[in-house]
Amino acid sequence: MSGHQHTQELLHGTSTQCHELMHLSHEANVLLCNHFRRNKWLQSSRHISVEEKMTMFLTTIAENKRFRIIKRRFQHSKKIVHRCFHEVLNAMIPFSREIIVPTNSNATMNSLERHRRLKEIFPGEIGALDGTLVHVVMPAHQQTRYKGRGKRECFQNVLGICDFDMIFTFVWAGWEGITLESQVLKEVAFNPTSGFPFPPLGL
Repeated sequence: MSGHQHTQELLHGTSTQCHELMHLSHEANVLLCNHFRRNKWLQSSRHISVEEKMTMFLTTIAENKRFRIIKRRFQHSKKIVHRCFHEVLNAMIPFSREIIVPTNSNATMNSLERHRRLKEIFPGEIGALDGTLVHVVMPAHQQTRYKGRGKRECFQNVLGICDFDMIFTFVWAGWEGITLESQVLKEVAFNPTSGFPFPPLGL
């Protein structure tokens, strides 16, 4: 079965099968592909559609598969699989900026009753901030930098901020797992391009 045929089988098959392989429902997959195409973040190439590129990407990250496995499943060379994966990965950057948006720090703009008391205690809050280690697969020449803390696997130290609804409003990834969280916070806070959501002045 070619990659195109495999993709079409998923798109026109049951949502259960789609969710099992990509951790995404059939409907969500269609909407995602249309959204990326409409915003020109991702385009079909001569032989590979947006849908197939997205399917290869989601299958890779959902099942933590190596490119050689995806190569066999979609009947493309490893070079093409690598290129398509990074096309989608780069397209995810503007998409992440669209869906991960800091909440307004003005308490009058966020006045849900169940959070009223918390907002009185923490006026101008931007959420709860913490770092977490996330397992990553790194190229061989970069693995030494991302190993540490007595572990063989590679990790990134990811900084995240959640609001009172447990919705991520800010994410910063890329630091090696052995990096201190205070160092990550300092780098993000003083980086003018990070978009770190500071509380209002005076609070």
